[in-house]
Amino acid sequence: MKRMTSLLQDNNSITNASITGTPLESQAHSILASSIHSIPSTTSSSSSIYYYPKAYNSTDVNGVVDSTTLLLAARTLSKLGRSDLSWEFLRTLFRAQSSNGFLPKLVYLNHTNNDKQEFEGAAWKDFIGIYPGPKMFGDTASEEDAIQQSLDTETKVWSSNTIMATPHHATSILEIFYLSNQTLKDVNNLSIFYSKLQKWHTFMHQQVISNCSDGRDANYTFPCIVVRHPLETEIDMASPLWESALMNVTKIVKEEKWNSGISIPKEVKDSFDYPGDDIYNSYLYLLQCLNNEGNNNATSQSNTNYTNHDVFYSRCPFGMLDVGFSAALAKADTDMLMIGQILSDKNHLTRPTMDEMASTKTRSNRSLDMLNALWYDEKQSFFNRLVTLTETDYGWYSSNTTTSLEASIAYNFFSMIDPMLNSSLVAKMSMQLLQRSGKLSFNCGDYPLWSVGGCKGSSPIIPLVNYRVSTGLIRNGELGLGDYTSNGLLNLICGLPNSDESNLKNCSKILYFANAFNATSGLPMGNNIVQSSLTAAVVLDILVPDKEFVYESEPPISSSSVIFLIAAELVVAFAVGVVCLVLSLNLMRRANADEEGDEFVQLVNEQQPLYEEPEDDEDAAANTSGIGAWSLELISSMSPMKWFSRGSANNS
Repeated sequence: MKRMTSLLQDNNSITNASITGTPLESQAHSILASSIHSIPSTTSSSSSIYYYPKAYNSTDVNGVVDSTTLLLAARTLSKLGRSDLSWEFLRTLFRAQSSNGFLPKLVYLNHTNNDKQEFEGAAWKDFIGIYPGPKMFGDTASEEDAIQQSLDTETKVWSSNTIMATPHHATSILEIFYLSNQTLKDVNNLSIFYSKLQKWHTFMHQQVISNCSDGRDANYTFPCIVVRHPLETEIDMASPLWESALMNVTKIVKEEKWNSGISIPKEVKDSFDYPGDDIYNSYLYLLQCLNNEGNNNATSQSNTNYTNHDVFYSRCPFGMLDVGFSAALAKADTDMLMIGQILSDKNHLTRPTMDEMASTKTRSNRSLDMLNALWYDEKQSFFNRLVTLTETDYGWYSSNTTTSLEASIAYNFFSMIDPMLNSSLVAKMSMQLLQRSGKLSFNCGDYPLWSVGGCKGSSPIIPLVNYRVSTGLIRNGELGLGDYTSNGLLNLICGLPNSDESNLKNCSKILYFANAFNATSGLPMGNNIVQSSLTAAVVLDILVPDKEFVYESEPPISSSSVIFLIAAELVVAFAVGVVCLVLSLNLMRRANADEEGDEFVQLVNEQQPLYEEPEDDEDAAANTSGIGAWSLELISSMSPMKWFSRGSANNS
């Protein structure tokens, strides 16, 4: 894989940016730095170079961009002083944004040298490592032309064009800005991505949340924000949730004796969350169904069979309201408001209008209401809800109702990703994290957090889950429980006992940064992925403290504009002074050159004395009229207007 020196030459700054100096942090820095790759273009423009974090240490996944991994890695890099790379990561991810705003879960980068018949990056295959490959989603090269009109034709960008990403983008972009040095370049990048995020959130609210405003009930339990494939969530495929959630799909697959015709590679089957052939075939069936439907996850269709009574309408037999997805959208909508406020306070040219801010506020309230609708008061927990589908005579599926999926999984705690308005809900859910018995208990074993509750048998401990839950607890004021959850993960990876006496400087010499760990043995689960860049980013994000999330407002007018205006005013004032001086000199010259200039003296000498004693009334009247006539003539001769007219006559 070719490395581009313009940005990657400073990777040592990532490796050496150690805060605690522990082996755990040093190795996490090393893994994250070595994961940074690029796909070049034959053009010289730096904008056509794609930077991304490779998911794990295998050449099999070159060119595969996982949106979850990229967003977390970008956040961590901004903490480490490399916001330049963070923005480049985001540019790569948004290259695959569709014209309608859709953002995919996976992006595939391919650079082909036609002369040598060689390529770098992702191959056109059904599977790449543990991920479904671009071939499984169909040829998207035609879409690429619309998305990237200026890119070299040899660099291709494919995507999971029917599987959307979990919407953490706005949250990640806002926090990357907060954690950066907040230079003018950072502000400009925030503005650039704000316009792209607007398209993404418009897609979410107008197409994914279809007809919700017309058909929702008081509790928002209608299928408003719906995921249509397990890949659109962050729930591992081995979760017991999927057995019940995909029951209808599995039934169809068996009844139709459906076969994908695709050989599932050993690396996929060896993954820690491979659910078995039945569930995975349902997974592939839905992928094919969505590809055939091909509408970027919109949940309504322009179809004569569609009725406004139904909120959800699809050709594919699955739809689910996911707690994590809904919480991510609610948080992202709130953060969109904050980004808009920052751009307004910075007086940026692309700052949102009042109407746009009002619309964003409406969306934020709406998505928060939909998240709160997933609360099940009887069980004191948030639960996913399955869309109850009815097949129509035309082979479509429609619904306007949902049913609760009461699965005891740690993903239910993703609801706390943002501070909750009702603090009592936080307290009730926190109790589950402290309980050691019962179906909804999660204080199991020596290390937190089991991905499945109930404290029976053993369950995977997934770093991403621990990170999301601990972050949510801290944001909701549960600092002790949040720190316990994150510190327990660090002790697990370090191979240390989970106690206050453990010191990260005493980590085991062999450290595993796996995607999941066995809760009982503490060993990595699944295949040989022991250098996951996602886990490395999670570890660093926990170890390196955040900056305070603040920013400085700009004055109503920028300093450069103030300087320009002052300079302009000085120029105008100087010009006015020069004009006045020239005019004054010209008037003096004209006055001195006027031939009539001596008329005043001559007139005085020729006139009779100004006053003589009148002999009688008639003489007095005559003298008076003489003086008035002389005075008027004198005043008239002294008029500047007369000088101008005479000067003009002389000149002509």
